Amino acid sequence: MQTNSLISRYPLTEGSELYSTPLGNILIGCPPEILKVMLNKHVPMPDTIVIPGTLHKFNSSLACLEFPFYHFIFIQQGLARGKRFKIYAKKSICSKLKEMLRVTLVGPSYDEIINVESKLKVPSKLSKQKAKQIVAETEFLAPKDKNGKPYKLKEMVEFISLEIGDKETVYKPFQQYPEVTIERAGEDEFVLTCDRTLKSKLVINSPLDPVYKIKGVKASKSERESKSQFSVRCLGASEGFDPTQPANGFLFRFKGKWMLWDCPAFLHRHLEKIGLNLEKIDAVFISHVHEDHLDIMESIGQNKKIELYTSPEIYHCMLLKLMAILECTYQKAQEYYNYHPIYANKPFNLFGASLEVFYSSHAIPALGLKLQVENGAKTSSVFLSGDTLSRRMLDTLNKSGVYSKARYAELIDSLPENPCHDISFVDAGSGAIHGDPEDYMDNPCKIVYMHTGKKLANIPSNHLLLKAGQYFVIHK
Repeated sequence: MQTNSLISRYPLTEGSELYSTPLGNILIGCPPEILKVMLNKHVPMPDTIVIPGTLHKFNSSLACLEFPFYHFIFIQQGLARGKRFKIYAKKSICSKLKEMLRVTLVGPSYDEIINVESKLKVPSKLSKQKAKQIVAETEFLAPKDKNGKPYKLKEMVEFISLEIGDKETVYKPFQQYPEVTIERAGEDEFVLTCDRTLKSKLVINSPLDPVYKIKGVKASKSERESKSQFSVRCLGASEGFDPTQPANGFLFRFKGKWMLWDCPAFLHRHLEKIGLNLEKIDAVFISHVHEDHLDIMESIGQNKKIELYTSPEIYHCMLLKLMAILECTYQKAQEYYNYHPIYANKPFNLFGASLEVFYSSHAIPALGLKLQVENGAKTSSVFLSGDTLSRRMLDTLNKSGVYSKARYAELIDSLPENPCHDISFVDAGSGAIHGDPEDYMDNPCKIVYMHTGKKLANIPSNHLLLKAGQYFVIHK
């Protein structure tokens, strides 16, 4: 980094560099968890992202826009300051990136949800009433302007075409500061000009590394051979703004089968730590498409299709993300998975266990899980809340008329003390769209707080704060 100039370069990781000027900050290349890298290095935060021509490498997407954008709107308060986030990309992918960002920020529309089964050619089982309810919740939680009106995507983000040979003004001159321009000199090569000219060439020679240490308990021979053990491994316990820990994911073992819940960044590294690979996973569930739960490139098998389970509208959002990164059609994106549609509040059998997913209340359609596995005459039960609201926010939405009477009762009844499970993993991320640890302090069940980088004090003795790599044996 040179300090005698108005433009400074911050190398971040292979495939990504940050350029800081008095008029704004430009991130070139956007690999997985790049926000965690920037937080770890204490560099200025970007208001502009430049997407390279190479969109993926070594199972990593190079267009992970979501969390830098979230930082811009929620931490930097960019929209409140009248600014728009800027994304430069090749014209051929701008529209696909828009769709990817739309469904991860505000979710699919009502029309998308009710028509998705026909689009996917799966049986028509989605309830129109349920679809209207979920859309009402996501619209209430969507970012809003000072008048309380939800922002449209084009009001939040400006997508700008940048082809090879194109040169664009990123920041206009202001007072004594000259304009800042960028030129695409090649697929992954750029020239930035302020008071001096800098050249950027993105190269990735090896798989990227996370900024934290991946932890995990290796699967033993006895566990691999057992048909009766029921266990849960936590891949990551935190969220996208925490640079010290990996994000969310769970690996279940029951009836001699492996079931994965969510595909976070660096999933392959997590599985290697346990002694597995994605092809050995018998079922993959996706709770929702936020990037701290789904790094879309990590959900693709190398040698065979993944057995994928989620609701039709969440699968649809997955496909839109995959289309953007692979620059492929909707139909081509479907070829990467063996898709099994599942539906909220409709229990089903998988490998001899009973599963039921339910819609949590979140910024986009999201699922929680109840899993029951027989153990002789006894049945063991695990509850996973998914990303969901605190009781305070549930009451806020209820008083605002967002929930139907049945939906509010459903959300309250799905809390882990009704009934008590052997172990319950609950969202403790706090804030506007996550759970509050205070909601569970009087809960008599075994509660495990997840999805938070915060240290929780004075929690009951039968409760604990989840740590990445933790291993729980429910029954042997």
